[in-house]
Amino acid sequence: MSSLSPPVYVEALHSADTPMLIFDLNFLVRDVNRAGQSFTGYTRDELVGEPVSVLAGDDDVVDEIVETLIRGEPWQGEFGLQTKFGTRVYGRGSTAPIIVGGKTKGYVAVFVDTTKQRRYASTSRVLSRLLRHDLRNELNLLYGYVDQAAAQTDDPDALDALERAREQVMQVVGRSDRVRKLRELLEQSYDAESSPVRLAEALEERVTAAQRRFPDAEFSLDHVPGVRVYADDLLPAALDALLENAVVHNDKEVPRVTVDAVDRQTDVLIRICDNGPGVPPAQRDLIFGREDEDVVHHGTGLGLFLVDNIVDNYDGAVWVEDNDPEGAVFAVRLQHASDAVVEQDAVEPSVED
Repeated sequence: MSSLSPPVYVEALHSADTPMLIFDLNFLVRDVNRAGQSFTGYTRDELVGEPVSVLAGDDDVVDEIVETLIRGEPWQGEFGLQTKFGTRVYGRGSTAPIIVGGKTKGYVAVFVDTTKQRRYASTSRVLSRLLRHDLRNELNLLYGYVDQAAAQTDDPDALDALERAREQVMQVVGRSDRVRKLRELLEQSYDAESSPVRLAEALEERVTAAQRRFPDAEFSLDHVPGVRVYADDLLPAALDALLENAVVHNDKEVPRVTVDAVDRQTDVLIRICDNGPGVPPAQRDLIFGREDEDVVHHGTGLGLFLVDNIVDNYDGAVWVEDNDPEGAVFAVRLQHASDAVVEQDAVEPSVED
């Protein structure tokens, strides 16, 4: 018999990094550890005494779990869970009866959060499909041009074919490099933990970097509220992609990009405004690759595809609007990480020329 006292087991429950909940025989929550509170968004006081249905994301799965436990058997499988904030998270769970002295006293549930892996695995599959599809088509074109050149040595047409072949090679190399970098970012994301990010600091850093990268463009950063937002280490990559997009797809001699942010109490709206050609309404979902087919056939939007998936992982959103009098506005909505305002982080209007 173990010499450990009951308080040791209670402390072990609350110290575990894996979300864990304890239910009684009526499937009411009796305890939840800190990891479980973070996973569900509820405090311990908000959960204790509530039925398991308060967390139910799929009633059929809940019914399956309850029936299995009532039979005295453990349950394992995938599930969806509804957080306090109405968002859906995913995990792999294991539940089992707590048997003491031959009698069932309650049930324990242990979860592994697979939300981020689920979302990014889907994104990675699309990127792999895109890489295979585009490489195959472009290499076929390349071989055709090379064959022409071999058959028409010193002929002007052959020289033209070789030039086109060179251009195709550069496109293949450039696209494969972009896909590789995006996949690396996605792989890194598995270890990226969401945490409070100082928005003003992140925006100032990325706008400054963009100005160095594109010295012929004009960037300005208006006042940014001193708040922390819910994000992770991939937020800079998303901001970089949006700022780059505002320049490389701009048809003006001097691309002008203005960045600002508005605090809306529970979330923050970031606006990246440019003076380019704008985005027609029919293409506004297309450029983010929100359909697999669109990503495959419109690979120029790889950076925006990544942005959409990163922001979605924060339970945020990104979309495009018309700018006034011309251009486009890429808007990003991010959740507050807390109600605390960090005024010392606020950035005043600045212009980098």
